[in-house]
Amino acid sequence: MKEFRKIVVAADGSDGSIKAARVAARLADSLGVPLVLLHVFPMMSNDIAGALGMSAEELNAVRDRSAASAFTNTRAEISQRDITIEEVARIGDVAEEILDYLNDARDVMMVMGRRGQTKLGSLLLGSVSDKVLRHTHTPVTVVS
Repeated sequence: MKEFRKIVVAADGSDGSIKAARVAARLADSLGVPLVLLHVFPMMSNDIAGALGMSAEELNAVRDRSAASAFTNTRAEISQRDITIEEVARIGDVAEEILDYLNDARDVMMVMGRRGQTKLGSLLLGSVSDKVLRHTHTPVTVVS
């Protein structure tokens, strides 16, 4: 069996991501490895931010507020575990950013929920989990 150095969970604060975080926290705890909370603020293009009149600093502030909310909600649900938790916040296409993170990481396992925050997000995250599964060599567990 491959040894993992970290367990990564996609964290958006949705019910699906909280369920995934619980599974990921149990895995991290049993393996004695850190848990990485990976939040991607969904933005298809920096051109959209520019069109909305947002500077890079403003966009990063929005990302950070979104990530802080998701991280706080997720930590509250897994606080009973004695594990090291790392937080990573990114901005962009959710699937692409997750794949980019996984491509740069070594010896990790990804855990993600099947559905996202909103009705539209649910449809999109379903396609996100599908895309991640199809395009990564990293082991991925999808939690329903």
